[in-house]
Amino acid sequence: MANKKIAFVTNFYMDNNFSSGGVKLNYILLNGLKCSGYSIDLFADGKSIEHPEIFDKVFCFSEIENFRADYDFVLSDKACVPSDITYIHDHSYTYRVKMMSTPLRYFFYKIFCSKHHKRRLSEFYKTKENICKCRKVIASSEILKRDILINYGVQKDMVEIIPPPVERYQITKHKNGIFTFGISALGFARKGGYLLLRAIKELKKKNIKFKVIFIYPSNNIAVRTLVKLYGIEEFCEFIGRQNDMGKFYNLADCILMPSLVEPFGMVAAEALSVGCPVITAGHCGAADYIRNGVNGYLYEGNSSENLAEAMLKILELPYSDYLILRENSVKSVNNLYEKDFVNKFLDLLNRI
Repeated sequence: MANKKIAFVTNFYMDNNFSSGGVKLNYILLNGLKCSGYSIDLFADGKSIEHPEIFDKVFCFSEIENFRADYDFVLSDKACVPSDITYIHDHSYTYRVKMMSTPLRYFFYKIFCSKHHKRRLSEFYKTKENICKCRKVIASSEILKRDILINYGVQKDMVEIIPPPVERYQITKHKNGIFTFGISALGFARKGGYLLLRAIKELKKKNIKFKVIFIYPSNNIAVRTLVKLYGIEEFCEFIGRQNDMGKFYNLADCILMPSLVEPFGMVAAEALSVGCPVITAGHCGAADYIRNGVNGYLYEGNSSENLAEAMLKILELPYSDYLILRENSVKSVNNLYEKDFVNKFLDLLNRI
């Protein structure tokens, strides 16, 4: 392959101590492209680089306008500039408003948080303008693809789905004395934490023993008050941020992802890879990999009743049937390795 030169444009870049799944994904992609023979220059305002050997040169974000013609491909995330390929990591502002707000809440938000609202709207329209100038737009899931098509007005043949790779953990699952659910809920409201508390309250009436481990280190008064008000202290355990998610997956018999919005859901995919079934909403990106009664359960809407019903299904399963769910979970994400992710990108670059 002849040496191809790529510019990668992003608002913020890190190659260690990743602040989000999208930031980590950028590193995986660029490292894979470098190993495949591509020459890469980085354009980013925020940079935390310990391994600069990935890049030939590093520039300020705004300098891309001066050098764009020097590259075979311009890649970006969040459609930072008009580019050949942009990888969209998150849902649009309009989609997030629809899923996370009621009309009344949105009305008061526009009044009392007008600066923030105007800034987010401005970012949305800028992305919409840039994204339609791209040659290809990459989404991580079907739900994110639909959002891009509807809210950004992108043509259907411009959008392709390339799901992110899954980090593999070496763990040995064991049988818990009490069936244990796990949820990563660092953004408690968006991750469906309050929805889950209501679901636990519903399940309490069934007189079934279970436990839910929350990754949520905050002493949020509202959360603690609701746990006491619902009388569900015995069902809930709160733990701190996990440096080793493998230990967390080893504690759980089933991972919950009741997020109000979730473009993909790396936690769900990682859990499946170690044989941990997943319960998630049909509007979460990880739903692409969940088959009802095969490797987990799907429920519809941001509904605590529907979530409780899905949790009850797995609680009532005979243990032999639960073990089948675990076996199926591993098989369902066998094509989500880093090499698969990079190869799909390489194929796309070759095609365009």
